Amino acid sequence: MKRILIALVLITSVVTAQNSNDTLYLDLGKAVEIALKNNNDLKIARYNKDIADEKVDEAWGGAVYPEIKGTVNYRRALKKGVFTIEAPGFSGTFPIGTDNTLTSSLSIYQNIFSAAVFIGVSAAETFAQMSEKELEASRDAVKYNVKNAYNLVMLAQEVVEVNKVTLANSEENLKNAEVLYKQGLVSEYDLVRARVQVQNAIPELEQAENAYKTAMSTLKYVLGFEDGEKIAVTGRLVYEEAEFTDLDSYFEHVMNNNPMLLQSMLNIKLRDQAASAYFADHFPTINAFGSWNVEAQENDSRSFPSWRYVNSINVGLELKIPIFNGWRTTSKINQAQLEYKIAQETLLKTKKGLRNKLEETLLKINNQKDKIKAYRSGLEQAELAYNISKKRFSEGLATQLEIVDALLGVSRAKFNYLNGIYEYKSAIAALEQLLSKELKNN
Repeated sequence: MKRILIALVLITSVVTAQNSNDTLYLDLGKAVEIALKNNNDLKIARYNKDIADEKVDEAWGGAVYPEIKGTVNYRRALKKGVFTIEAPGFSGTFPIGTDNTLTSSLSIYQNIFSAAVFIGVSAAETFAQMSEKELEASRDAVKYNVKNAYNLVMLAQEVVEVNKVTLANSEENLKNAEVLYKQGLVSEYDLVRARVQVQNAIPELEQAENAYKTAMSTLKYVLGFEDGEKIAVTGRLVYEEAEFTDLDSYFEHVMNNNPMLLQSMLNIKLRDQAASAYFADHFPTINAFGSWNVEAQENDSRSFPSWRYVNSINVGLELKIPIFNGWRTTSKINQAQLEYKIAQETLLKTKKGLRNKLEETLLKINNQKDKIKAYRSGLEQAELAYNISKKRFSEGLATQLEIVDALLGVSRAKFNYLNGIYEYKSAIAALEQLLSKELKNN
């Protein structure tokens, strides 16, 4: 019997360990790491970067390497054509061609000079750099979304705990009210109010639990997980005050590192290259070409191994000189110059927007610091008021309404304090996204 009990304990331990292993426990760093591997938007950005790199190879292929083609063509004459001769004293037709014609050719085409092609290579490289900045911006956005989703889950957990405590306090208050009512120390109204408070606390707890489930689903989505995955976050929503430098210092960092801004700068360069490429269409182009052709024309009377092949080789240069195309080139140049001006205005707009966003974010961080201090003080006062009201009620000096108000005050103060921490962390995450770097004590 003792051995059986030991075996049951071991089996239970193994099953428990397996069940616990089904749940993936995440801290914030691990969550960000997983999202950077699995997030769908980031995968799409990586694919776009790969496409841009391939376009660079494509552009270099057209500018530097020759184009070589080989063809084989076989024709069978089901009905031969004829050649007609009409002359004084003679009129007749002669058959043309043979029953079989086999032609094979090898051609080579090499660009020697084309300004537009080489400018296109530079434009492709600029586009690849823009794709790299887009990928960096996507990474920063994923980090921001993960931090927000992760902190929202921790907030939802805390709110669930607050509501559980509120329900427990309400139930304890109801028990005290029932005892005092039986002793004739409180009125029936006080007893009813205590019961109502318990009934109100139950759906509020259910609502908080549903909010937690929703927050967890959002986190799974950002991490690239299926909704059925079991995950849990570690840690608590704790306030850690951090100091930040002045606006100008941060703005200088943004000007040098923000991927969206750098992408706008590269877009100006790309538009300038596009205008140059269109202008290069005014210049002549030089290409070299060569071909090797092998042809056999035979009738059915000669067997295939005995066919006679004729070789021909040609090489040459091709010079194309643009003369007139209905001012299409000029129109393209004008359009490209206008797009260049649009890109310049977009850059100015982006700079202004980033500075405003940076200033707004820093103000929000400082504002949240003040709010958190006020919320913390309010929470301490609310808890003190609740303890005083409980003592007064037990001594018959207060009504149940005072107890309920004090209890609601504690719940509201706790929620305000926790939400203030969440907003503070969200603002820091927004600042990190603007700076494109991680900050300490966040």
